[in-house]
Parts: sequence; structure tokens; C-alpha cells
Amino acid sequence: MTSNQQTYDEQVRILQERFPRASTNRLTHLLQKHAGDIDQVRARLVQRDFRSNKWDSLEERFGTTVTSLQQEIPSAQSLKRIRLLRLMERFSGDVEEVRKFLQKVEERDHDVNADSRACRRQRREELKSKYATQLVELSQAGINVDCPCTLRQLEKNQGDVNKVIEKMSHRREKKEKRTELDTKYASQIAQLEADGIKIKNKRCLARLLEKADGQVDVAKQLISEWKEKKGKNREYRHRHRNISPGGTTAQETHGAASCWRKRREFSSDDIENLKRLRSAGVYGHPMKILAMYHECNESIELTKARKDHEREMRNQQREERSLKRTLLAEAQAGYVAINNREDWPRDIEHVYLDGNNMMFVVNSLRRLCLNRAGKKTERAIAEIASAWNEQMHIPNVEIIFDATRQLDQIGSVKIWSAEPTHRTTDDMLVEIARKPENREKNKRTIIITSDRALAVL
Repeated sequence: MTSNQQTYDEQVRILQERFPRASTNRLTHLLQKHAGDIDQVRARLVQRDFRSNKWDSLEERFGTTVTSLQQEIPSAQSLKRIRLLRLMERFSGDVEEVRKFLQKVEERDHDVNADSRACRRQRREELKSKYATQLVELSQAGINVDCPCTLRQLEKNQGDVNKVIEKMSHRREKKEKRTELDTKYASQIAQLEADGIKIKNKRCLARLLEKADGQVDVAKQLISEWKEKKGKNREYRHRHRNISPGGTTAQETHGAASCWRKRREFSSDDIENLKRLRSAGVYGHPMKILAMYHECNESIELTKARKDHEREMRNQQREERSLKRTLLAEAQAGYVAINNREDWPRDIEHVYLDGNNMMFVVNSLRRLCLNRAGKKTERAIAEIASAWNEQMHIPNVEIIFDATRQLDQIGSVKIWSAEPTHRTTDDMLVEIARKPENREKNKRTIIITSDRALAVL
């Protein structure tokens, strides 16, 4: 115990040199909470200092305006001051936009009754008790367990801590990347704003500047193209949302909503069903969930079981695809490269290549073959074999395909077709190997094929 206290005292001394405003008791408490991990404590203190400095800068820029807003708008009094400051930063100090936003928030909160809030609170407490062990593991891994999305991720991934850590880490990396871009291109963003370019989402500016390598003129061109494309998409959506399947517009039908729009509107029963399904842990596209719910005779248990089954099937298929890719990579990594005559057995003078097997060895050849470009694939294999033999200088190299009309010799490589005398290349290779006159020749022959049955000949 004494050694631990001495260690904590030494760590507190180191931390106080970096964070002089932090109290000794606070630092000791943080060290005990993080089991003496000074790096985690330092990261937490750095984050707190960053928030404090950010708050001070926002207070200096928008403090007076926020105070007047709190006195003017009743709904703003219930919000935290830091949230109002962030709203001012989000809307670049535009007071009218902040007023509109606060009005929308007030209307939304008025529509949401107290029962739904109590239901959400109860659901959150149930999830906390259900995943208490997982929350401890996530807290030890440095994940903020107080964030509501952590509970949602645990429920969505059925308590799989590794998946939650992976997703939260990915989210943190994206956030750090955005912060890095904002810091890197702060001067360019300020210059663009000074030139009159206004984009509500500042992340788009940083991404476009990254794409333009920080060149403001190129970024302006990209922004204009992006706005033009966005306008076309908005016009397209507006046009098609106001056109019914019969081709008549909403104005032509005197304001009557089209059937196309009606099918996408949720009734009050649908919304209630979605809330119940969400509370039961069923997530996904609302329309698909409702369709599945009705197919399951409006049974939440059956819907949840079917959704879980589909998730398991998707995970299984994903694992199978991953396993196939791993096996293919291992197989390709296990190929033996023989490009010199010194690596080749000196007594081997005859090589037979199974052309049809070689069509599926390399990805490029496989794609050619699957795209019904068989002639190009055969030609490519023959040219590759000819180029290889130019380095190997093997006296006799022959390629046999199941059925081909390209029988011209390419370089030093001869091309044969198994048809019409044989059904497949394997049959022809078996007959060649079993001929009595080839018994001595077989000792100086190699057959390159993936057919294991030929290995016993």
C-alpha cells in the first residue's frame, strides 16, 4: 500500500508540472480510477483543458449575445449555456438562425410528452443493468459509457464488447481526422469565408480543401461544382416527389397528395409499432421493419427472432467471404516463384501445363474467363508461358486446353486441344502418362495441374 502511495505521489508531481491548476486530490482520484495509468489521466486532463479553452473562446465571442438570447427566449433558459455557445458557433453567430433552431426545438419538445421521456429513461436503466459487465469493460478500455450511443451499440451488437470498441474507435478516429483537417486548413477556411463562401457544414470545406491540397482557387472550383450537383439533386427530388406514377403533378391534382407519397407516410399506428419494436431491440430501415412486422402477424417476438436470424446469416456469410479471401491470399502467397534455370531440376526436359486450371489461378485471368473472354484468356496464358520459358530454356513446353481452336505455337510453347479425341484435359494427360512408350520419358516430365488424381500416376 505504501509503495502504491509513493507511486501515486510521484505521478501526481509529474502531472502537476503539466497541469498546475489541477488539485492534488483530483489527480490522485483520477489515478486511482484509472489504476495508475498516467497516460489515460493525462489524456483526460488534456481533453478537459481543451474544452475549458474552447468554452472561454466561445464565451469571449458570443457571451453577450447568448445572455440576451436567454433573456429574450424562454426556451433558451432551460438549455445549458455551453450548448447555446456551440449553437452560435455552428451558425457562425447568425442570431436569426439560432432563434429559428430554438423555436424548432421548443416545438419538438412540446410534441414529445412526459410519458415517452419516462419510457426512454426506464429503457436506459434496463440496458445499464443488462450490460453492467460490458460497461465496466468498455470503461476500462477508455470508452465513454455515459454516452447514450454506447448503450445503443451494445444492444445492437448483442453485447459484443469487441465490436462496440471497434465502432467507437472508428468514430473517434474520424473525429480526430476532422479536427486535424480543421486545424490544418483553418487559414484557408477563414479566407474562403472572407471571400463570401458560406457552407453550413464546415466539414465539407475541410474535405474539399484536402482534396484540393489546400489550394483556395481549386477549392472554390470544387465548391461551385459541388453546389451545382447538389442543386441538380434537389431539383430532381423535388420534381419526382411531386409527380405521381400516372405522370400528373401535385398542382394538376389541385394539391392532392400522390399515391407515391402516401405509401411513404407513416400513420400513428406505424409510429407506435416502430417505438415498440425499437424498445424491444429491433433496429433497421423503418419500412422494412414494418413490413417484416406485418409478415410475422404483428408479433414483436417473431419479428425480433427473424431479425436476429437474418443478422446471424449476414454475419455467417461475411465470415465465409472473409475466410475465402484469407484462403485465396494464403494460396497466392504460397506460390513458389521459379524464374531461373538454376532453380529448375536439370533432368526435367518436358513440361505439360493444364491450361484450364491456370485460368483460375490469377485474378486477372479469372475475370477474363468469367467474362466469357475464353480466347483472350487462352492467348494470355500461352504468352505468359512463352515469356517464362524464355528464361527457363526448357526444351519442350506444351499447354493443353479442354477445347480450343487456337493451336498456333506461341514462341517455344506448343498448344493442344483435348477435344475431339478426349473429353477433358485430365483425360488426355492421363493417357499420355500411361502410354508404355512414355515410361522413360515420364521420369523427365512434369505435369502442372491442380488435379490431385494425376499425382498418383
